[in-house]
Amino acid sequence: MRHVKMFSILGSVSVVMALLFLAACGGSSTPASNAGTTGGQKSPSDIHVGFVSETSSLNFASEMAAGAQYAANQYHVNAQIVAPPNIDDQAAVKLFQDLTRNARDGIAVETLAPNLFARPEADAVKAGIPIIAIDTTLSPGTNIMTYVGNDNIAAGAMLAQAAIERLPKTAKGNVVVGIDTPGVPVLVYRFQGIQEEFKRLRPDLQVLGPFDSKQEPQQNFDAWNNLIKAHPEGVAYLGVGDADNASLARLRQANHGTYLTAAFDLNPVGLQAVVDGTNFAIVDPEHFLKGYTAMRLLIEHAMNGKAIPTGWWNTGALLITQVNVQDIIARQKSLETKGKFYQPIIDKQFANPTAQIKPLEQAK
Repeated sequence: MRHVKMFSILGSVSVVMALLFLAACGGSSTPASNAGTTGGQKSPSDIHVGFVSETSSLNFASEMAAGAQYAANQYHVNAQIVAPPNIDDQAAVKLFQDLTRNARDGIAVETLAPNLFARPEADAVKAGIPIIAIDTTLSPGTNIMTYVGNDNIAAGAMLAQAAIERLPKTAKGNVVVGIDTPGVPVLVYRFQGIQEEFKRLRPDLQVLGPFDSKQEPQQNFDAWNNLIKAHPEGVAYLGVGDADNASLARLRQANHGTYLTAAFDLNPVGLQAVVDGTNFAIVDPEHFLKGYTAMRLLIEHAMNGKAIPTGWWNTGALLITQVNVQDIIARQKSLETKGKFYQPIIDKQFANPTAQIKPLEQAK
């Protein structure tokens, strides 16, 4: 049985909140809230919010946690940010249930197993705790009315477009796509975006998959190694998850491959692979923005009574290539550098929240 590690961030963490920023925060308007108008008028020390994510060991989850931490720091509130050390959905559910005992002002949830969370989340909503889902589209029956995530079909198309720009018009062969966690809706949407864009722009190239590329790093490497051997005619091998970056880069170097490789999510190995040209790109789903947005919405609801928007808040995605990779590496150095990079984007999105919101049923 794996042990569960809890990370707790209590109180303020050395980030000074500018008065001008607070004034801007208080001035933005939002649509009607699933949390009603019951929150508000609390001092920062009396606010208790939480964030639970899939794991503390993979970049996609740690980036969301960092965004949530940055928002909590800005507002000087008590935030509990928790995650199992490894992928363990049952352990994550237990952490969520523990949070509902004291994070009564709201909880943001990122999970790759939304069905397991459905009943506990519904119970929390019924108990009056605001819940915001992050990154993975909602499971029916939760009664959660707010989801923060990017458009994954568009993100998949973004990666496909970048690959197509780099493929010779005379290229013949297949495009092999792997999913490190099969069945997770957002990952399936990324594959869909890749598949549709190749069909639209390069119908002569067949997209194969999605194949199970596994989540654990060594298993991921072995899976891609087998896929490349099984499909040696591939002109591109694309992953939609975190571990895919490192595995594809290592294999392309070992094979002296002339094919293209790329994947999603940030990690140091993946970023370096873009720097040296081994992988042609990374799609960053802007996980930091997701964690930040959800946490700020919960805090502002508790502090000022500001309504939590109902619907899907689309935070966007970013293509990272050799053109901008050094800027992203600089951004990733610390929580403060991430915050400085994202602050103009944050200010723009929160200045006009309605521009970010779409109906929940359109979330992808």
